[in-house]
Amino acid sequence: MLHGIILQDHIPDRWRWSLDPINGYSIKGTYRFLTTADAPPEHGLSVDVWLKQVPLKVSLFAWRLFCNMLPTKYNLVRRHILHTGDNICVGGCGTQETADHLLFGCVPFSNVWYAVLKWLHLSFVTPFRSRNHFHQFGQMAGLPRSSHTFFQIIWMAFV
Repeated sequence: MLHGIILQDHIPDRWRWSLDPINGYSIKGTYRFLTTADAPPEHGLSVDVWLKQVPLKVSLFAWRLFCNMLPTKYNLVRRHILHTGDNICVGGCGTQETADHLLFGCVPFSNVWYAVLKWLHLSFVTPFRSRNHFHQFGQMAGLPRSSHTFFQIIWMAFV
């Protein structure tokens, strides 16, 4: 086990190109992405949170998470609501309390993701940024495109 990551011998490791998970990486595909993208790459992530199967308040929470607008201690200090020294994580780890840290980096809280992966019988290297985590979890490597919405809904339920 590496820093809370469970490695499984019976599941082969493999790389996946998230821009084209079916065909994989290509120079042509990368060039097309870079020259035809009308919006920044993260635009799609904020659109993906508005799913009709998810309650509006959950989508709003995810959107606020992506925009770094949640009332974490870090943001409250930044807005001068708390004093500068009051931004330490409630998990007791001594780190600055940001939303990404609470949900994906702080051991007491991020362990829920290991339980979710175990429940789904999946292997997953956990990114520590919310947008990356949502994107990677919502588009599990090797799984059909039809399952993406299913995984996005699960992600929102656990966030």
